[in-house]
Amino acid sequence: MFRSVRSSSPMLLVLTSAFMVGQAAGADDPATPATAADTAATLQEVVVTAQKRQEKLHDVPMGVTAITSGSLVTQQLVDFADFETKVPGLSVQLGTPGLETLTIRGESVGGVGSTVATYIDDVPFGSSNALANGSLTSGDFDTWDLQRVEVLRGPQGTLYGAGSEGGLLKYVTNPPDPTRLASAFELGGESVAHGGTGGSFKAMLNLPVTGIAALRLDGFYTRLPGFIDDPQLGETEVNRGYREGGRGSFLLDLSNNFSIRLTAFGQTLHTNGTPDIDVVGLGPADDPLNPPANQLQPSSGNYVQNRFINEPATFKYNVYSGTLDWELGWGSLTSITSYGTSTEDQFTDGTSTPLVPGFTFGDFATSLLPPGTPPGTVLGVAEPNDLNIKKFTEEARLASSTGVALEWQLGAFYTRESSTLAQSLPSFIIPTQAPSGLPSLENPSLDSIYREWSAFGQVTYHFNPQFDLALGGRWSENKQSASEILSGLLVDPAQVTGGASTGTDWLYSVAPRWHVSKDTMVYARVASGYRPGGPNALPPISPAGVQHSYQADSTVNYETGIRSNLLDNRLSVDLTAFLIKWKKIQLFEVVENIGINANGGSATSKGLEWSFALTPADGLTFALNGSYIDAYLTDDAPATGGVKGDRLPESPRLTNSLDADYRWNAFADYSAFAGATWSYIGSRFTDWTATLNVVNNAIVFVPNPRTELGGYNTINLRAGLDNGRWSFELYCKNVADTRGLTSYTNSGAPNFGGAITIQDPRTIGAKIDLRL
Repeated sequence: MFRSVRSSSPMLLVLTSAFMVGQAAGADDPATPATAADTAATLQEVVVTAQKRQEKLHDVPMGVTAITSGSLVTQQLVDFADFETKVPGLSVQLGTPGLETLTIRGESVGGVGSTVATYIDDVPFGSSNALANGSLTSGDFDTWDLQRVEVLRGPQGTLYGAGSEGGLLKYVTNPPDPTRLASAFELGGESVAHGGTGGSFKAMLNLPVTGIAALRLDGFYTRLPGFIDDPQLGETEVNRGYREGGRGSFLLDLSNNFSIRLTAFGQTLHTNGTPDIDVVGLGPADDPLNPPANQLQPSSGNYVQNRFINEPATFKYNVYSGTLDWELGWGSLTSITSYGTSTEDQFTDGTSTPLVPGFTFGDFATSLLPPGTPPGTVLGVAEPNDLNIKKFTEEARLASSTGVALEWQLGAFYTRESSTLAQSLPSFIIPTQAPSGLPSLENPSLDSIYREWSAFGQVTYHFNPQFDLALGGRWSENKQSASEILSGLLVDPAQVTGGASTGTDWLYSVAPRWHVSKDTMVYARVASGYRPGGPNALPPISPAGVQHSYQADSTVNYETGIRSNLLDNRLSVDLTAFLIKWKKIQLFEVVENIGINANGGSATSKGLEWSFALTPADGLTFALNGSYIDAYLTDDAPATGGVKGDRLPESPRLTNSLDADYRWNAFADYSAFAGATWSYIGSRFTDWTATLNVVNNAIVFVPNPRTELGGYNTINLRAGLDNGRWSFELYCKNVADTRGLTSYTNSGAPNFGGAITIQDPRTIGAKIDLRL
């Protein structure tokens, strides 16, 4: 079922009509891939803003990866799944697009609060609040017209605050350029094995105004092909969808010392269904502690699911920001104000979810049908989830000039976040999916407010040109409130619950740095991070053992590393060793048959990360990235079934990626390029889960044995032509069509089966770019 590429959005019409007015862009345009003429036999220098200052990546005293615009474009790095093999220590729990969970250096225990913060330039995105499912609101944005993507590994609490205890991912956009008129256009299409086809259209226009201002507009639309069939619904490619959006940015540069930039960004991500594949799972669920050996075997076919109700999902993101930069001579003042909204609408088929052992929600709904219902009528149950987040932030910071003996920056931060998470359990007649007429079984609606005030600072003292020491600190306080209304057929009368909490946290960082030579830097870093605690919205009469709130968890990261450029800048080496101590880890637990956020002991993560790049000859580059991570519990977590020594979930011990790229002069003014990427993602364990079971004549949650998902290899290929204005590229992702398992759940499919998701099958695509 092919959906044609739409090009009728106002943003895309404006960009298309203005496209031909562009002037020729220089070879240094951020949207221009490198050509053979630009590629010398030395590695290129990258500038990042990891420490909220512009500095060379080589000099940053922490684990940082920067994926440049050229790599994003030529290697087709468009989402979180593509970043996973390019960033040492990063792992992504892939499932329904828009619901991916990021993990850095193994810091994952399945809690609903995020351990990795997401930024767009200097603007934080997503929820700091576990009650708003922060771990699932990272924002998987299209990478069109970016300068780079920066990934900071390890706690970033002193400069970036709550939710960055594992690390941070930052999208750095291209600013408007007042010096020239420029435009860019990309048209592409691809076909996925076992599924359908899709197309994409992307455009950019940079419009200077009077020499002191500029407007930059971006628009994109991508049709996402599907590859999962559902015979029960009579549909093919049920996981097809689209991603569309745009960005507008206006820059007013009144002088070399004062500028204001206003930016608006929006994206919609829609899928018609999930990428789940039905598998055997736990079977009839009468013995969850002993799952069958073939639980990961597809039960209906390699790319097949069977649902009773359609499962569409739509995620809409909007971010508005204003940034003021004022150079004061002796330093600079920066102010960033932002307002963002996130809307997530999901529709999940809960018909096959067990209510009690051997008895599903669908069975229960069918049992409620009134007398006189036609014989043979069967009901299904859906689980709509609607999440709405509104987030306001303000950050102001004052920083000294660089290149002085004592460098410093001081700042203040405030955020107010409100969210509503509404769910229901309506029933439908199957297979027609007509409403049953019964009231929803349950209607929980959770409202929460999160407010935070912070003050932070960092000083760096240069003892001499070779050695300096950076010290950072951050104080923060948050106040939270939550209220929940429970109603529905199973909750009569309705219940109103609530809670509130206040938390105060202090974070620090210490980073000595030694430039052994102009080409070699050695550093050490000790830094802390945290995730805020908060209230649990509980019924008025709750069992004594159920906690009314949970505390902040925290990490302390010890790392040391070396960066060196060797062989006349033909070889770069980046090695990092780290040890992380994680305390009061936040877990989702079931206590007295009530699901709550709680604290569950401690964990440790330790490992090595490596990045090597070699340019042995003009136009030829090799890059090797990888990590070895050993992350495990150091205390029992009995409420989840976790035992001391258990590996933390969703984090492979070993990942590795090798990329080769070659560029050469082809004919006339065209250069040719060809490249290949091999990547390996090692085995990892699923999260701790529990299943309803009968123990001593009582229905309780029983922890399930965890499942190990095997490692897998992937090979991607690419080739093309480029003359600085036109470029053509052919690519193939997952050449061998490897079925790499990315997630698993042990229930929710018919016949008490489970479901898996896999990496995208072999995808063949082509694109054409024009830059003016």
